[in-house]
Amino acid sequence: MVTNKEAIIDKKDLVNIVFICDLHIPYQDNRAVKLILDFLKKNKNDIDYLLLGGDIIDFYSLSRFNKDPRRALNIQEDLDKVFTFMQNCRQALPNAKIKYFKGNHEARLQSFKWSKVPEFAYLRCLEPEKLFRLSELGIEWIPKRWQYKKIWFLHGNIISKHSGWTAQKIRAEYGVNVVCGHSHRTGKSNKTDLGGNCGGWESGCLCRLDPEYLEGIANWQHGFSLVNYYRDKIFYVNNIDMVKYSFIYGGKYYAL
Repeated sequence: MVTNKEAIIDKKDLVNIVFICDLHIPYQDNRAVKLILDFLKKNKNDIDYLLLGGDIIDFYSLSRFNKDPRRALNIQEDLDKVFTFMQNCRQALPNAKIKYFKGNHEARLQSFKWSKVPEFAYLRCLEPEKLFRLSELGIEWIPKRWQYKKIWFLHGNIISKHSGWTAQKIRAEYGVNVVCGHSHRTGKSNKTDLGGNCGGWESGCLCRLDPEYLEGIANWQHGFSLVNYYRDKIFYVNNIDMVKYSFIYGGKYYAL
């Protein structure tokens, strides 16, 4: 006879990982950012890792694309805003491990140095860890990807126009479970074969949803991913969509 198993989970048996990405500071959505910071603060005793999954800064002025001359191009001001955001993350999660992933927008820094000022390419003071002042906040720089048990976390360098398709392509390329950003969409892709089940999750974004370079509606969604790893044996990925600056998780309602 098969019976259902129910148990109260001991917090010591859980590892909780929050993955947020694509703020594109200074073009972040302030309300979405405020909502996630409030969530982190209220759950500070339960969150073990905070992963800043890339494109936290926009680096608009370093872009190779045509730039609007009306925009202020102040890199230092943008860096200060990124540091303030990371300070807020650290204050919300004083005991969590925080990791900052390189996204394609952070990669603009290297591309700019190599193509425009190669003499500065190897200055340590211009490396991301120094520019973002990560050591002051105890944040680790992740230049490519990071693995926890059976999941790989990364920003991603593949894009598809439909929800879940980016995760599908990255999952297929790596052949492992992946949590990624980059697409600005929330989505999920699973595949089961003789090797078992493998999943890919897209985590949405926290940037503004009205970019100047799109004529129509941006097919983007605010959101983030929360991974619960139970007894280091099995994990559950929650793709959390922010709907009108609100969401429900763990039986609690978070809203602005």
